[in-house]
Amino acid sequence: MKTSKKTLSLVLAMALCAGLLAGCGGGGQTADPSAPAQSAAGGGETVQPIVFTVTADVTGARAPYVDRFAELISEKTEGRYQADVIAAASLGNAADMAQMLQMGTLDMLMSDDMSMDGVLDGALGFAWLPGLVHDYEEADAYYNNGWIADQLARVMAENGLIRISSYCNGFRQVGNMKRPIVEMSDLAGLKIRTPSVESIVSFYEKCGALPVMISGSEVLSALQTGTVDGLDNAVFNYTNQGITDVITHITEINYCYSGGCFLSGQSFWDKLSAEDQAIFAECAQIASDEFTEYFRNETDAMTQNGVDDGQWEVSKPSADMQAQLEKIYQEIWDESYDKYGADIMDPIISGDYKTLSGK
Repeated sequence: MKTSKKTLSLVLAMALCAGLLAGCGGGGQTADPSAPAQSAAGGGETVQPIVFTVTADVTGARAPYVDRFAELISEKTEGRYQADVIAAASLGNAADMAQMLQMGTLDMLMSDDMSMDGVLDGALGFAWLPGLVHDYEEADAYYNNGWIADQLARVMAENGLIRISSYCNGFRQVGNMKRPIVEMSDLAGLKIRTPSVESIVSFYEKCGALPVMISGSEVLSALQTGTVDGLDNAVFNYTNQGITDVITHITEINYCYSGGCFLSGQSFWDKLSAEDQAIFAECAQIASDEFTEYFRNETDAMTQNGVDDGQWEVSKPSADMQAQLEKIYQEIWDESYDKYGADIMDPIISGDYKTLSGK
């Protein structure tokens, strides 16, 4: 388990969470979790529900689905468990909250996998290697419900994080202000803002683009000043970055898919009975499926509205560009072998991750 020096923000976040736990019982309550909330024999007292903490790592669209998860837990445990829903992003950044899960000062979290990768030294990066999935059908078969999900859960569990659901965090697309991208030559020379993810940076370099790693909050000003020509992100996130009125071209390149999940800290998870673990996993997946439906519908609506309003043109790679992309995917897979090892990369390079996913 990875542990770093606690920053001031993490200390304050832990203190806040500890106060919440102390005030409402927290995940450490000793009441019997298998007993329904009811009057005790002869005493007239009620058995208090087990209170657990849960939050989302970012504000915005995810927060309502944390509330939905909390409602489902209360309903399916007949009130034995009640969630103390902490305001999204109020406990620090994703890495802070991952460490709180590991240390048992936070019980559950809704977060995307890339954010969790930041506290695990890049150990999850195999999941979004370019070219693993090409559409939502493959994403659901291989990532959300298949071999990739299983490997993500295994690595997280080795680090005290229990991954109990999967939801869609979208395909990363290329948005830019210069020109349509349908051939590889159209991408060459463009300055594209990317996250600091090794495989994504390598992908754009191999495509002839110039990846620029800046924070998401700086993207709008960077586009306006010409520091970058475009960005790599899911269309769903364009609104959060305030760039829907700036981007003029979107290429649905679908080279990289990533997901997210509800997670539990190991210490909280181990306190649950097998039956309650199954209930928590079921509720997390219901909330995740509902968020996935919302995410995909909203992405489609945003994309079409942008076309209808004349804000942007949407294109797809030509057959020749797609063939070149497939070669780049293979190159990056080969280059990633030593980083992730044979157990991960052999099934990817051979394509066996598809059959291992049951498809």
